[in-house]
Amino acid sequence: MSTSAARETPVAGQLDPGYLRSLFQGAGIAVIACNPEGRPVACNTAAAKLFGGACCARPQVHVAEVFPERERPKIAHLVETSLTTLEPGEDQVRLGGTEADPLEYAVYCTPVLESDGTVLGVALWLRDITKRKRLMRTVKKNERLAYLGQLSGAVAHHYNNLLCSIATSLEYAIHMNTITAMRRALQRTADAIARGTEMTRRLLAFAQADHRDTDLADLTETVLSFFDGQEKRLAERGVRLLLDWQSIPAGPVPRERLRIILENLVQNALEAMPGGGTLSVSLARRDETSVCLSVTDTGGGISPQDMEHLFEPFYTSKGVLASGQSTNAGLGLAVVHGFVNEMGGTVTAANVPGHGARFDVVLPLPQPETNPL
Repeated sequence: MSTSAARETPVAGQLDPGYLRSLFQGAGIAVIACNPEGRPVACNTAAAKLFGGACCARPQVHVAEVFPERERPKIAHLVETSLTTLEPGEDQVRLGGTEADPLEYAVYCTPVLESDGTVLGVALWLRDITKRKRLMRTVKKNERLAYLGQLSGAVAHHYNNLLCSIATSLEYAIHMNTITAMRRALQRTADAIARGTEMTRRLLAFAQADHRDTDLADLTETVLSFFDGQEKRLAERGVRLLLDWQSIPAGPVPRERLRIILENLVQNALEAMPGGGTLSVSLARRDETSVCLSVTDTGGGISPQDMEHLFEPFYTSKGVLASGQSTNAGLGLAVVHGFVNEMGGTVTAANVPGHGARFDVVLPLPQPETNPL
């Protein structure tokens, strides 16, 4: 073996510096290497192309300055966190395109450490995720269109049933010879119109999501105030209220939206307990970032076939589509799901052994703002 060949052979367990340089420069994703102060010391070809060479042309400034102004706090926070915790982190940024069709990148920040744990700096890795994001938006759009088609069919089905009921009752009233029979027919007509009016109100709430964000109130105060006003109604239905609440941080929530959520959960529980029972409500901190509101009834619970469709509009336990005899019309839990989602939370349902059904609404707690710089 020649001397030159021997020099080119890396030591066992080590990589040749030339190989590392080629690996760095030829990487298919943009890489920016920074010192412990977060200032760029090197960037590969992909990064220079992405930022027009700016990532290495200004080594005296923080790497966040390389990014568009709106993304700088995010990058500064990402780098600072990685240097402080010595753990990798990630985020997403926009580096061009239009507001409707932006160029989006995933940014990974990893600390660079010596074998003894000494911090040499951090590395930013940027991967283009624009195509993936576009595909996700297309899929969501198609899902929304399919959902709208199903919703339109369900709405048409319900209003067709109501109109048929109204037409039949009116025709019956026209041909009646007695005032009593005519009044019964007209009362059925009035009932059908009332159901249609209530259904329209719930549809509007479901579609508009009640965007009155200026009507904010404390979560605990709103819940307690709502159930204070429900005691008489529950007592008339033979339902005992058990309310358990813990001290949680004060946090603003959309008052009317939360009251509609509570109203629909209570109505659902009452329908599950036609002969009376116990309604248990608890409000407690779930963890450092969220609070849980639970509503439990002592009804018959939720069947497995109903559980899968529980939050779908117009679905009721009486059939795939609500029959039109209930003012709820299968929209109550769909409205709950929509409002909770708008508030950044989740709602789930489960059967409680020895009781009935329990609905858990998990809402985020307000977090203190931090200055990334």
